[in-house]
Amino acid sequence: MWEKVSEPWKIAFSQGWESFKKGSIPIGAVITDEIGNIISVGRNRMYESGTLNPRIAHAETVCLQNLDISKYPNVKQYTLYTAMEPCPMCFGTIVMSNFRKIKVAARDSYCGAVYLSEQDPYIKSKNMQIEFESGLLQDIQIVLQAYFELRACNGEVNKIVDIFCRDCPEAVQIAKAFYEEKYLDFCVQSNKEFKDVFESIVLMHIKARHHA
Repeated sequence: MWEKVSEPWKIAFSQGWESFKKGSIPIGAVITDEIGNIISVGRNRMYESGTLNPRIAHAETVCLQNLDISKYPNVKQYTLYTAMEPCPMCFGTIVMSNFRKIKVAARDSYCGAVYLSEQDPYIKSKNMQIEFESGLLQDIQIVLQAYFELRACNGEVNKIVDIFCRDCPEAVQIAKAFYEEKYLDFCVQSNKEFKDVFESIVLMHIKARHHA
């Protein structure tokens, strides 16, 4: 399955896995130019030493900061890929950076803010092009983030996981099963690449569907 994932998504998810390994929220982002070349990457760095302002060190803002607009000025033609729906801060930063195209792997019913593209008059005037991948990529991301939240709460289901469960119950169940075995922590300790983690989640996803 990993081989079928497009390169921007491979990089975005691998960036998110790098964040997870370093104790930050597992979200990655990528920017591609008009013809699909990757020109910037970023990942969440909220819980890492050396991050000067961790509250704004979200994947999308880092990715935008890493873009050299002196070399790549045609931002309205570029696409920002993000593993999770941008929060109000990140979505506002994307809009004010003159980006108009966003691809999102997973919807975030907790703090996602792309609804503003239809409700805020100023943002609506920008004619944002927002595409949700949903499906498998959404489940992959929710597994990672639900596991992250479960670990932070010593296995307790907090309000974020509860909201994830309403949208992606199978993904949350996989995250719970993984957490019971501390599987993703084992993957970190074993220095597994994300493609191996991805395939493990896919296998659990298939089993869940088979037993449904």
